[in-house]
Amino acid sequence: MVTLENLQGFTLARLTSEQCSVAILPELGAKIGSLVDLRTKREWMWHPPGPLHLWRNPEGSSFLDSTFVGADECLPTIEPCLWQGRQLPDHGEVWNAEWKLDEKDLSSGMIHTSIQLPRSPFFFERTVTLNQNVIRLDYRLTNTGTGPESWLWALHPLLSFEPDDRLELPGEVRHLRVYVAQQPDFPPDTILPWPEPAQGINLHELRLQGDNSYLKSFAGPLNEGWARISNFRTDDALTFRWDAPANPHLGLWLTRGGFKGWHHPAIEPTNAASDSVAKAAQHQNNSCLAPGESRTWHVELIVG
Repeated sequence: MVTLENLQGFTLARLTSEQCSVAILPELGAKIGSLVDLRTKREWMWHPPGPLHLWRNPEGSSFLDSTFVGADECLPTIEPCLWQGRQLPDHGEVWNAEWKLDEKDLSSGMIHTSIQLPRSPFFFERTVTLNQNVIRLDYRLTNTGTGPESWLWALHPLLSFEPDDRLELPGEVRHLRVYVAQQPDFPPDTILPWPEPAQGINLHELRLQGDNSYLKSFAGPLNEGWARISNFRTDDALTFRWDAPANPHLGLWLTRGGFKGWHHPAIEPTNAASDSVAKAAQHQNNSCLAPGESRTWHVELIVG
């Protein structure tokens, strides 16, 4: 069932089963603000240390000024860039926008939200459903413009970190490509072996070099669309499963104190092995929509 609550002045739509609870904030980019395993009480969505604080960011804001709470949608870019004559903002156009909540679907156990992008000619929809321990995100993107349009999409979930957490990837992953790194300062496009790219670093164990490190990298293209964080000590697990033909790449973010002193990972299914749509459009042939054309895809979050 879906319940509506008020959280710090914002509408929160919550789906709850016996196994887990997931909460969406339509006015704040339809972000996933909470995902709790009710069996172990683990909150999987990260937020900065201290009390939770929510606020609305104006259109065009830098993501550095965001709440850094939970999971955001990034579309049609992550890195700010000039594309098709449009200046696209940091982390895209939808993470800080108010999405429309379709209240008629709430009685059916669905959280359907949608938005017309403010700068790019796209209409974006997402439907969230919960079946026991499986949260399913169904997406539809439609080109509302008069010409062909390329896009980059990525789910951007900042995840809570616990000692003994382990990152698991498909067996086909042998290497990662660096996008940005600090301590060690791997240059962009460096190819790193998975899971131990250098002495003292073990990405399976979510361990970098010291407490002033971060790494953003990409895996793929993948035939199997899944990744998991598990913890044998706490008996926790969160699995991301998605349709690899639609989104054949995986972005992996890990900060161990290097970004604002914070510690969290992010598992980011995406259709492109880049953060910039301007760069990705040169190489991705599955991410261009004709006028009026739509594309659909899905992601499942499996708790436990």
